[in-house]
Amino acid sequence: MKKIYVGLIAFLVSAMAFSQGVTTSSIGGKITDNTGEPLPGATVVAVYVPTGAKYGAATDFDGYYRISNMRSGGPYRITISYVGFNDYVQENVTLTLGQSTTISTGLAESATALDEVVVTATGTGVFSSSKTGTETNVSQRDIQTLPSASR
Repeated sequence: MKKIYVGLIAFLVSAMAFSQGVTTSSIGGKITDNTGEPLPGATVVAVYVPTGAKYGAATDFDGYYRISNMRSGGPYRITISYVGFNDYVQENVTLTLGQSTTISTGLAESATALDEVVVTATGTGVFSSSKTGTETNVSQRDIQTLPSASR
């Protein structure tokens, strides 16, 4: 009788250990331009609206992205952006426990042109041959009296 109880308890404990499964969700997809060309380096940000928690990723060379370990449920606000293109925003996205939600889109080119950026710099003279850092003059007498591992 005692063996049956031990066996039953062992079975229940092992069943509870295996029931700890997946507790998160993920999103993924492909980001392209209007012609279907992938946009490598596009930024994907998912904001869990109730708490403001942010999850993010950048697309790879082929335009694919994946954000894992996201809290299940929602609502989420998904924002996809890329330089020179209009942002794409999708509201009220709800994630299902243990499932991957696919959000793929094509971004439209922005009508605004980017201005050039000119960077100029001048030296401040902080670094020069006369300023070499801390300096200590050591005489022959100092060398003979300084502690050393071999003396």
